[in-house]
Amino acid sequence: MQLEIPTQGTLAPGELPVVLRALVRHLVDGRLDVHTGDATRTIWLEAGQIRAMVSDVEDEKLGRWLVGRGFLQPHQMALALLRQPDAVLYGKQLITEGALDVLQLRGELEARAVSLLSRLLFVEGSYVFRLGEKFGGDSLTFEKTTASLLAAAVRCHEDVAQLESLVDGGKFLWAGQDALMLYQKLDLTPHEAYLFSRIDGTTSAVRLRRLVPLPAEEVTRAVAALVVAGVVEVRDEPAVRPMAPPEIELPQATEAEEEEQLQFTPEQRREYEEVVKLAAENRHRDYYKRLNLTPGATQDQVHSRFRELTRLYHPDRAREPHLHSLRRELAEIYAAVQDAYETLVSPEKRGKYDQLMKGADRTSTEGMKAEERRLSARKQVVDANVKRAQELARVGDVGMAVQLLDQAVRFDPQPELLLQLAHLEFKNPMWVQRALDHLKLAVSVDPKCTEAWLQLANFWGVRGKKDRQRQCLERVLEYDPTNEDVIRALDEFNAKKKRR
Repeated sequence: MQLEIPTQGTLAPGELPVVLRALVRHLVDGRLDVHTGDATRTIWLEAGQIRAMVSDVEDEKLGRWLVGRGFLQPHQMALALLRQPDAVLYGKQLITEGALDVLQLRGELEARAVSLLSRLLFVEGSYVFRLGEKFGGDSLTFEKTTASLLAAAVRCHEDVAQLESLVDGGKFLWAGQDALMLYQKLDLTPHEAYLFSRIDGTTSAVRLRRLVPLPAEEVTRAVAALVVAGVVEVRDEPAVRPMAPPEIELPQATEAEEEEQLQFTPEQRREYEEVVKLAAENRHRDYYKRLNLTPGATQDQVHSRFRELTRLYHPDRAREPHLHSLRRELAEIYAAVQDAYETLVSPEKRGKYDQLMKGADRTSTEGMKAEERRLSARKQVVDANVKRAQELARVGDVGMAVQLLDQAVRFDPQPELLLQLAHLEFKNPMWVQRALDHLKLAVSVDPKCTEAWLQLANFWGVRGKKDRQRQCLERVLEYDPTNEDVIRALDEFNAKKKRR
């Protein structure tokens, strides 16, 4: 990336979203401390995305937030705090005690983050970014993207006059020209989606207010949300000619539909494996191969292929169930593609690169040997991780064992390793969704993995989804019709159904 990562500085009103967008562009991991007066709010990022947010302001802490939202009574909050072990996060303690479930907690953590970001949109202060610092490994992190959180913060911001400062009425509205920002996963409202489709680079905010059949305040709020999220730019000059309307991707399935998939499709499994493979290989490939082009490619082809690959491997695709664990790999692929694009799109840089490539003596034999060395090194990592993870699990260090097995299954998603990983993840209520995803991947890799189907059946049974439980058991009988345990379980299942 060409821009420097912002590590510290002052914040004028309206500048925090600018800093956050810069961190998104750099796909960084780290901790952003935002200081305003005596208060500090800390934002944790992974591959540029906000994953968690905390505050040292007493009224903004999780317990007080949940009391205010009606999830806890004050005495429940106090008792949970008293019983909270030193090394356990408050949210995890609440789930362990049954005060709320994982989905409720994630929703409230995201809602609180939106509220905090809304308060910070127009404050003065300072910030410090610490590259590489990570939030707790057993924490519950956000599913929403940074863009979605920022847009939601604008929607709940009460002062429309302040929002107008983000959208200079006389300037022109362009669809974002940065592919990473333009193709973010952004949860749009109907008004925002409608206005986004009308932005073509030739229309000012003032003219847009006159053209669309919406109240001026709603137009201001919607356009401000698009600008803060980074999908719309405000420029002094209009486009030479109207730009094509930005494409808006609608969700393909609801969260419930995705969760209740029995297994990943062959296409999802193939894509998982392709992402892992590209993340390991792309840095070792020349710039043309990274873009799937030949040295004779035209500038239009370079532009077109870059946008195509940005869509395909955008880090925000980690929101999709089969790619949940691959946010870092997607970010690495995008960074490699971005490096290639920035060189090949510039005639001067491309010329120098082509000369360098001509002078390089890289034979196909050397390339094959290098690939063999990478594959051998990968296998050694997998074997070492699995052995160490099993040792750690035996002594009760589940967190570190999960990290090691997670890395191993990315390189080599064997069903037995996926089962071991899911078994450990189920021990932590914060990791249930990850465990479910790994079981789905196990039965996608091996549709005859009986143990994985039985664990899936148990998962749905515990949650009262009896139809899903029965379907998982029936999958086993499709390839093993004499399995006595499954036959007995189905008989009991059917008997209970008749008694009802």
